[in-house]
Amino acid sequence: MKIASVKEVKDNLSQFLKKAEEEDVVITKNGRPTAILHHLGEDELEDYLLEHDPKFKRKIEKRWKDYLENGGTSIETILKGLAG
Repeated sequence: MKIASVKEVKDNLSQFLKKAEEEDVVITKNGRPTAILHHLGEDELEDYLLEHDPKFKRKIEKRWKDYLENGGTSIETILKGLAG
């Protein structure tokens, strides 16, 4: 993991983007960590967006809470629905 100041990253952004393909770059401001530059491939974009979408997170949390409170649907019920 590489550590660099905001100024270093600003002055050499292309180099740090290339470096981020190999390892994460922790960006510091006034000596304190403030961000991470992390390589993101095309195939990872959708997963990243979903993982960081507050509305999606709330939906998952609600569904999980409902599942814990009410249980799930049996496989038999699902199969009957598919066959019908």
